[in-house]
Amino acid sequence: MKFLILSENSNGAWPYLHYRGMGAFELKKRVMAHGYKADIIDWFTRWDHKDLKSAIENFFVDTEYPVIAISTPFDHKDLGCIKEIIVWARKHYPNIKIIHGGARTFKKEYEELSDIFFLGRSMEMFDAWLMQSDVSKYKILDKPLVLINHNFDQVVDKPVLPFIDDSDCLTYRDILGFEVGVGCKFNCTFCNYELRNVKVTKLLDPYELKNYFELAHSKYGVNEFFTSDDTINETDEKLEVIAEAISGLKFHPNITSFARLDLINSRKQQQELIKRIQFRALFFGIESFNPEVSKTIRKKTGLGNTYETLAYIRDNCPNTFTIGSIIIGLNKDNLESIRLALDRVANEKLLTSIQIYPLNIVNVNGVVDPYYLSDLDKNPEKFGYKITKFNFFHRGNFTLNDLHWESDWTNYSEAVEYAEQLSNEYEKKMLVMNHFEWTGFHAMGLIKDKSPIVTEIIKSKAYNVSAQLKQQYITRKKAYLGI
Repeated sequence: MKFLILSENSNGAWPYLHYRGMGAFELKKRVMAHGYKADIIDWFTRWDHKDLKSAIENFFVDTEYPVIAISTPFDHKDLGCIKEIIVWARKHYPNIKIIHGGARTFKKEYEELSDIFFLGRSMEMFDAWLMQSDVSKYKILDKPLVLINHNFDQVVDKPVLPFIDDSDCLTYRDILGFEVGVGCKFNCTFCNYELRNVKVTKLLDPYELKNYFELAHSKYGVNEFFTSDDTINETDEKLEVIAEAISGLKFHPNITSFARLDLINSRKQQQELIKRIQFRALFFGIESFNPEVSKTIRKKTGLGNTYETLAYIRDNCPNTFTIGSIIIGLNKDNLESIRLALDRVANEKLLTSIQIYPLNIVNVNGVVDPYYLSDLDKNPEKFGYKITKFNFFHRGNFTLNDLHWESDWTNYSEAVEYAEQLSNEYEKKMLVMNHFEWTGFHAMGLIKDKSPIVTEIIKSKAYNVSAQLKQQYITRKKAYLGI
């Protein structure tokens, strides 16, 4: 068998950015570990269909059992974009298998476009399928075959560290990912991370991570990286892996990650580790500075001297872009408390950026990864939220019910208005930008420091630069494939 992996990760929340997707790299690594050949074609929705067909023909010229593996982590629509290619490939290669992964839901309207749908984190399922083992314990539909891994095996699942080579056509503008540890031991009420509430048992080898950094930088000029961990500092050991990996390097890898502020409050040793690592950007899901509110969502961010911890990071990591998210509408909160906290953060420049959201409670019917819904989504009444009505909206790759709620001090409609009002007010005092946005803009050479910028202007420029980078990749990849 030969695997041609078609990957598309640029049509999600930030289509103007230029990140390399990790799923395709992991799939390629596993296929090669089983002794088969594999290659990746990135950003397949940007390819001319004539060129894409030529690439497929060139790659499968000497194989009787071709496999096209399609990775679309953000939207099933990307699968639909190449329906013509899939129909053509089925006619052209009688023995071909089409498989799809990356999503956490299955949409029936795309059932004819793939023979197998892998939902959620799929390493164990994919290995079983590839080795022709029994996959019945994962099966939820027969035609097409839809597999969901209900019980994550952390012995099988290891942290994801991409295998990169010349075929990936990397440049110094690319941002590469890696995973330090499998899973997150926390279970915040609103979180839908699929590996939450588990014991982290597998950590990345710092020596392997160091080699990854060295290869990416010395051979391809890559300097920007991101971790896919839901919480990079859930244990001191995770931070120690990174600190050890960057020690002795001739360059400093710029790493972007999600982190929990309350752990830095309670574990002073983490402050020193974060100082050593000097992250490019850190996203703190603060949600509320009010300790009573934090307890209701299984967080302790409001406990301890949170402001002092932010000041430490501000003073000791001057080049680290820090962002905090705030949720409007949580029980035991109030607008005055939120405003007082934001005023202090803005006046003392404790965060570079702030993002303010209304509380969203969602529900979904159909075939989904069982961890797709948070505990709050599954049972809002248990957490003190009264559901008043249903609307529909689109998130990621599925249509969801948007539940209108009432908390002990406000309701969904008011929270939406408050969030917009506060965002408009505080964007005059600090940036309102995601950490992935800032890192992406920096990697594209559009910003050089943390000074306030007009985000919409940068976004407009980023669309053009991102499109140019993807076209440059396509040109180089075509040459590599002999087109």
